[in-house]
Amino acid sequence: MKKKVKLFVDQKDLEVLCTDHNIINITGMIGSGKTTLANKYRDNNNYIVISLDCLYRGQDKENMNEDTSRINRILQKKFPNQNNERYFKQYYQEIINYIDNINKSVTYVLEGQHIYRYLSLNEIKGKVIVKRTCIFKCWKRSIVRHINRKKLELKNNQITKKQYYFNIWYWIRRRTKQLKYYDDFNKFLLGIEEN
Repeated sequence: MKKKVKLFVDQKDLEVLCTDHNIINITGMIGSGKTTLANKYRDNNNYIVISLDCLYRGQDKENMNEDTSRINRILQKKFPNQNNERYFKQYYQEIINYIDNINKSVTYVLEGQHIYRYLSLNEIKGKVIVKRTCIFKCWKRSIVRHINRKKLELKNNQITKKQYYFNIWYWIRRRTKQLKYYDDFNKFLLGIEEN
């Protein structure tokens, strides 16, 4: 499999046009640089970025915009008390319906790992950009990001040193267990290769 993600070597992002929808989907592993890429679109009035993390357990609140808030309300009303990861295909379709019924002069950018984890290539609308950052770099970035967040909480006396060290250890273990998601990612890449 030529497109398979590597352990220590980054590979060029893949771009695949799936349909003619005015949508850019950015996906990849945790720590692969999805948000960094999405941020290039945030300050441009021709794009509206929807962080899929904002739709999950209230994460990524700094990237919550008006459109994301509206989509969040639609999803909560339509799918109360559902496991949002298990029903992601339905969530995605609702997001597409929302986009189809509003401003056609902008391009929507959907950013999140959920795209590769829960959708096949033929279910994605618009263009998909797949970040193929190496496994080690993703693992390291995700841990460093969490450590920096916890350092700030420690500095602001929101947590104790004991809580800080426990949390760091917990996050390292959690991110290491999540390396199994690379199997899903490589299956997604194989699907691209076969099309």
